[in-house]
This record gives sequence, C-alpha cells and structure tokens, in this order.
Amino acid sequence: MNVSSGSEPRTAPARSRDETRRRLLAAGAALFARRGLHRITSHEVARAAGVAAGTFYLHFEDKETLLREVVFQAVRGLRERLDGVGRRGLPPAAAVRARAEELLGFAEENRELVRVLFGRDHDAVGLGHDALDFLAETSERNLRQRDAGIVEAHGLHPAVTAQALVGMWARVAAWWAGAPAGVPREAVLDTLVRIQLSGTQPAPADPPHRSRP
Repeated sequence: MNVSSGSEPRTAPARSRDETRRRLLAAGAALFARRGLHRITSHEVARAAGVAAGTFYLHFEDKETLLREVVFQAVRGLRERLDGVGRRGLPPAAAVRARAEELLGFAEENRELVRVLFGRDHDAVGLGHDALDFLAETSERNLRQRDAGIVEAHGLHPAVTAQALVGMWARVAAWWAGAPAGVPREAVLDTLVRIQLSGTQPAPADPPHRSRP
C-alpha cells in the first residue's frame, strides 16, 4: 500500500534554480560583509556565484533586493533561535540569559552583516530599520504571551519594552562587531543581562547580620 507524503518530489530544473539562488545569496552575503551595499555590483555577485550576469536578474530585481533577502534570512534564523528559548520553559532570569546568549551568538556569526546594517558608517539605513521592526514585533509578541506576568508585575508597556530592548541590543551588537579592544564576550553578556534584569541600579545588598540579644 503506497502512502503519499502530500508533496511531490522537486524536479531537476527546480532543484537547479534553488541551488543557483542559494549560491547568489551566499555570494551576496560575503560581498556585502566585506564591502557594503554601494561598493559592489550585481555583476560581481553573479561572477562570485559562478553564474552569468543575466541569471542574477532571474532571481533578484537588484542588489538591494538581494541584500534584503540576505538580511531577513539571517533575522528569521535569529527569531527561530529566540523562539526556541521560549519553548524551553526556563525561569525568567535564566530565559533572559539564554536569549542574550543567542543574540550574542548571532552577532558573532554575522559580525560583518551587523556592521553593514547597524554600524556607524552603514549604508542600508532603511533595511536596518525594517530588521529592527521585525525583531521588535517578535519581542513584543513574546512579552505579551510568554512573559506577560513579568511585564504586568513591573508595570511595563510591552511595545515600549520591546522597542527599548531591541534598540539596546542592536546598538551594542554593532559596537561590539567592531571588535573593541579589551571587551570580552562574557563582559558584554553579563552587563546586558544585568541591565535587563535590574537596570543600572546596584542590586540590593543583603541586610546586615544581627546577633541575637
């Protein structure tokens, strides 16, 4: 008895198109990381991907469209990683640290892309804002669903909180992507986690021990 999987196998031409698109995305990501948006051409991307110049336009309207796909492919991957933390059912403080780990991991793996989007001399301002909006929407959704109790307990507005957190992380990630001397990974992680959990105020000290009369 044959059981259908519900999906037909992809044809050879379809697989070839998918592979060409994948190669263009990989080539574009590498070139954008090294030289930014305005210092490369679509022909250079095609050459790096090993395809004819005209093939580029069968997949992407222009290099800006390619960059958008590169960026949102990466950002969707980050969203999956953050959602994965939420599904683990961690206590609040542990969840904050786990999300911080994922965000720093993303910044490490996509260091040059982060610099293109959010760095001091970035030339993809509009796209960077779109990526931040996408992440803020994800963050707000999590605050309203998984962390609703925490938000309500502290009197926080979910939308404002999401914008603040995403803005802080993007700024720090772009700065850290520049590899500032003397700032180790753990220092970045610990500082951001502490700011998110308790702001910039010092943690309350334990009350002094009083001897019994």
